[in-house]
Amino acid sequence: MSLTINSRLPLSHRSFGVKCVALLITLLATGLGSPSVIAQERNYLIEVVVFENLIEAKKAGRGSLYYPRINAAIGLNSDKASSLGFALVEDALTLDESAQKIRSSGNYRLLKHFAWRQPGLAAKDAKAIRINLGQAMSIYIPDDLKPFGKFIPVSAAPEPTRTRKITTTTVNGTLKVRLGRFLHLDTSLVFTDIEKQKSYRLSQSRKMRSGEFHYIDNPRFGILVKILPIEAVSN
Repeated sequence: MSLTINSRLPLSHRSFGVKCVALLITLLATGLGSPSVIAQERNYLIEVVVFENLIEAKKAGRGSLYYPRINAAIGLNSDKASSLGFALVEDALTLDESAQKIRSSGNYRLLKHFAWRQPGLAAKDAKAIRINLGQAMSIYIPDDLKPFGKFIPVSAAPEPTRTRKITTTTVNGTLKVRLGRFLHLDTSLVFTDIEKQKSYRLSQSRKMRSGEFHYIDNPRFGILVKILPIEAVSN
């Protein structure tokens, strides 16, 4: 694209035109006028329903226990979350009917229905939300965590290489919403059945569009997710 300044204009008008072009170039160079920055200034409502599959629970045998590796995450009730523009939302939820169907079903159990608002953040700035739901339980993790990736093998009792005692919950991990060309939801969760001593891992990156309804699960538990721009919620 080329920009031309009319040389027949008076000098003062030409000077003004040059200044406008210079300002436009500066805005484009710094990204202040780019659609991605404008999109990042938009706030979103992220609504989540977490549930477990009771039919699968009856069939499940014993297995291995895991704990999610959490490098950095924020709690929604924390001062840090508030300072970054994250906040729990209790009104204008759109998945109430779905949550009620799960609650009244004999095949599933509702673990949590919650929502929060946050700004649209690019991948490099996106913040993971800390998730802790259900029963608290003690587990033992390895002394050296370096060999392990997203999920760390643990045990219900101390072992020679697993002596560090920590507390986990039925559902433990993180959810992270990041903004690129599309919205993306990164899920890293562990569901632990302490009676069966078995954990179920849920690790996905899902591309999402505003207003779409998404169902993400493994056989033992799952989540329903919907993301809306805040102005759509208001309307």
